[in-house]
Amino acid sequence: MNYKNKYIGNEDQLMTVQESVLCQGRQKGVKMIHVENGGNLSVTILPDRGMDIYQVRYKGKNLNYIAPSGVVAPEYYDPRGLEWLRNFYVGFMTTLGLQHFGGPRTVDGEERGLHGKESNAPAEDVRITRGIEKGVPTVTVEGTMREAKIFGENLRLHRTIRFFYEQDRMEITDTVENYGFVKQPYVLGYHINYGWPLLDENTKVEIKSSAMKPRDEYAAKFPGSEKEVPAPADVFPERCYIYDMKGDKNGMTGYSIRNPKKGIGVNVGFSAKVLPKFCQWQYFTSGQYVMGLEPLCCEMDGPLVGEKKAPVPVLNPGQSREYKLCFDFV
Repeated sequence: MNYKNKYIGNEDQLMTVQESVLCQGRQKGVKMIHVENGGNLSVTILPDRGMDIYQVRYKGKNLNYIAPSGVVAPEYYDPRGLEWLRNFYVGFMTTLGLQHFGGPRTVDGEERGLHGKESNAPAEDVRITRGIEKGVPTVTVEGTMREAKIFGENLRLHRTIRFFYEQDRMEITDTVENYGFVKQPYVLGYHINYGWPLLDENTKVEIKSSAMKPRDEYAAKFPGSEKEVPAPADVFPERCYIYDMKGDKNGMTGYSIRNPKKGIGVNVGFSAKVLPKFCQWQYFTSGQYVMGLEPLCCEMDGPLVGEKKAPVPVLNPGQSREYKLCFDFV
């Protein structure tokens, strides 16, 4: 890092990066990378869980929901049916894919559980790099996950997460690459989950979409509820709403979620060209009070990988595709 500051002896005085390993219960052995950006942002990344993001704090306040299970090591992952939920700590961001997302299905005799394998894939080639960009110190955390089997797919997802000194911004760049020698379909989604204290009855959500529909008949019974955040209820069956995202002249779209009373929020931007669909998941149950705002490469309830006429992205041999999400905390 070509950055000289006569006032400091070590870069940790600017941005702190710490690695640790959890040591008890079902989280035993899980590695964590904790980044403090020298400003208002504190982020915890889990290399052993798909380079996903366990927690984000902004100005010391938690932004996401954490499930009662807490962090669970990937060796406890069970791909059958809904067992994925037992490893779903929820956190700030959980990756969906690469060969399946949505509800459990059986395709060509293969049982595919809820939301696929990617969030339980340990990363390899994990690297932390300090740099400088336009005079601003940066920290980059990156790693690669494989989803591959003999007689089947050979895909890799390389994730890069970037932080900037004193800037309330985080950038995630994912590159999905086909390492095989035949065309390979895939799916990719981002289960981004907000919780208290960002999420309460004062929370406002704006989604840049061109169309919206309830996911099922139950959600359709509550017109307008996609714009509301009620108080926790002891019984609150989940509701989902599906959006078509609307890109600007550059194809960019996104959403914002804010709590004006608490003075915290985040704006999220991404390309509608590669993430054209979006799911809003509401589960306002006592102790499980969460809203998921989820960019998707395709609609999760339609035909998926291996099914006829599946409108999913496809990579030629050696081809890759990039996905970028920018989080600006406000």
